[in-house]
Amino acid sequence: MQAIPPPPGPTAQPVPVVAPTPSPVSPYQPAKGFDKASLSYSFERWLMVGIVLILAAGLFSEVVAMWGPPDEPAVDATLDDLSEYLEDLDGYNDLDRVVTSIGTILQTVGLGLIGYALLRESHSSKHEHTALRVTSMILGVIVVTNLAARSLNLF
Repeated sequence: MQAIPPPPGPTAQPVPVVAPTPSPVSPYQPAKGFDKASLSYSFERWLMVGIVLILAAGLFSEVVAMWGPPDEPAVDATLDDLSEYLEDLDGYNDLDRVVTSIGTILQTVGLGLIGYALLRESHSSKHEHTALRVTSMILGVIVVTNLAARSLNLF
């Protein structure tokens, strides 16, 4: 005779599948479709910033021309008037030197940004026509060479 089979043991119950609940969007995570790489470099942005700096340099250097040099003293001026005029002229020359230097710095940075944008755009992996990439490369090299050669004196 055969032995009685053992009673069936507890069987594993299948785990019910529960749809995950959507979690609220964290303020620390970027939104879907947000591309961080597009914010790091944009030809138009670098070009725009460079042009704005050049225009700011042009406007900034006109500040000195707004006031102009001090008026020359009259023919019958006293020694005090002449010394005051020389002090005013010295102050005007200092202001002109400082404002011109700041304007040159702004212009150089602006041209540097434009040159960088042109050189970077010429090496971009986008599918642009070769002539456009070569033109960007040539313009970038010309701008950067111009910046480097500003203080170069041959004589």
